[in-house]
Amino acid sequence: MKKIITVFLFGFILFNASSNAQINIYPYVETGDNPVGWNVIQGIPVWSLETSTVSPTGNLNDAALKCNFYAYAPGTDGLVVSPVFDFTNLSHPVFHFYVAYASYNNNNDSLQVLVSTDFGNTFVDLPTPYRKSHNQSPSYATVPSQNNAYSPTSESDWRHETIDLGSFAGQNNLMFAFRGVCAFGNNLYIDNFVAENADTYAEENITSPGAYTLNDLTLNFNTVGLPPVSGNIENDNPGGGVVKVVEHLNQNPVPSLANPVINSNNTATTHDGSIFTPNIISPDKWYTVSYSGNDWTGNAVYDIKIETSFFISVLDITKLYIVKRADFTDSWDCLNTIVTGSSIQASGLTSFSDFAVAGDSSVNPLPVELSSFTSVINGNDVTLSWTTSSELNNSGFEVERKSVESSEWKTLEFINGYGTSSAAHTYLFTDKNLTSGIFSYRLKQIDFNGNYEFFNLLNEVNIGVPLKFSLSQNYPNPFNPSTSINFEIPVEGKVSIKLFDISGKEIAILLNEFKSAGYHNVKFNASGISSGVYFYRLQSGDFVSTQKMILSK
Repeated sequence: MKKIITVFLFGFILFNASSNAQINIYPYVETGDNPVGWNVIQGIPVWSLETSTVSPTGNLNDAALKCNFYAYAPGTDGLVVSPVFDFTNLSHPVFHFYVAYASYNNNNDSLQVLVSTDFGNTFVDLPTPYRKSHNQSPSYATVPSQNNAYSPTSESDWRHETIDLGSFAGQNNLMFAFRGVCAFGNNLYIDNFVAENADTYAEENITSPGAYTLNDLTLNFNTVGLPPVSGNIENDNPGGGVVKVVEHLNQNPVPSLANPVINSNNTATTHDGSIFTPNIISPDKWYTVSYSGNDWTGNAVYDIKIETSFFISVLDITKLYIVKRADFTDSWDCLNTIVTGSSIQASGLTSFSDFAVAGDSSVNPLPVELSSFTSVINGNDVTLSWTTSSELNNSGFEVERKSVESSEWKTLEFINGYGTSSAAHTYLFTDKNLTSGIFSYRLKQIDFNGNYEFFNLLNEVNIGVPLKFSLSQNYPNPFNPSTSINFEIPVEGKVSIKLFDISGKEIAILLNEFKSAGYHNVKFNASGISSGVYFYRLQSGDFVSTQKMILSK
């Protein structure tokens, strides 16, 4: 018989110190190894950071969040609270995580996911409440009841969960919480929390075997789950569950915490019988799929079919693999793949996770393969450099930039490509005279037929505060009728820029306002004055500087 342990621990327990900064870079991945900003609110310590025997990716003794329903009295509860999230730039945010849970003596432990819009003062249900328990149909339990304290012992113990947060798109100051409510059952584990944006999102209630198409992905359920065991009061899912598909468009699915990115393949075959390890994964589309119908008595059995007519990199469909991984923390595995019409299919699957299309670049080359994409800061100029290892039908690249405060990408320049080439080519572009701030960059590679894909600079670019005052020569100079003046101030303060003619008479005030420390720019249109030599003077505090400009009409 289990003993109830009662330990009172009041207040706020911090897993790890955090700053006040909001999470605004996605995908956001938290594996439990260093959970910065995650906190616990509880009286009795039902929640803790522990290790699971086996993780969702097969790692042994891996860090995971544990809710100890095994040791405490019914009704004990507690919250694990996330950092603050900023979804301002997300069109359709979603959460993913893995759960593993066993009951004890059929006791009905439960888990809820809640949201706060007031920095954690109050937590309420999501618009579509996430409240799951052992005795639901389908059950929240992923394995049968156990008499001993439970810890996952296999990758198959884990179920992939997806929560649709589309109603919070464009919002910030959001916090989320896992609330565990004890029924004196057994342990629950949560691992590999991922927050990201869905380019498209679809879900379907699976009620019976058959084919279900969600956008261009088809899932053919041979079984949807197992019926209840005779004489057992635990419920199961004879009616199926909900399948959810997140589609990712024109983004590289390769970035991963795992090494290697693609596991060596010696057994899985393509349609023509080839066996090889792919060296490319198509960025055109890839998918994250979850299904609530997999529970303690067994999993659904299904086939997955991907329509390849949308993939611009496909030349020989018979030499493609469908590849699968648990999430960003896992390596990709090849699946036995066949061709059906213009689709490729993998069969007999029981778990749900990430899926993509992979091949060999010598047969199915990507339109453009980037071997590097880097940035160098020089004052308030940023030089981007990228190198292609090969190009196919490449018209060129649009260079795009956005600040962290904006959701809009701005096109800066179009750089011509080399068409079709197997040689390496290096490109350079300098973004000049930026103001202080944090910026993101990406390349929009465009084919001659109009298809495109994005390559994102992995790091953000931080233009800091200058070390000294400076007034630059206007550009262009001579000019007609417009010119631009750049200046730098290391401290915030009142700044004036005045224009004088050659006799010293004040002609115009170009700027007279309070400015923050940083790099700044003033545009001047001289259409209302005559040609000649003029002087412009900047004053900020004790600093004064004068430059000459020439207006030539």
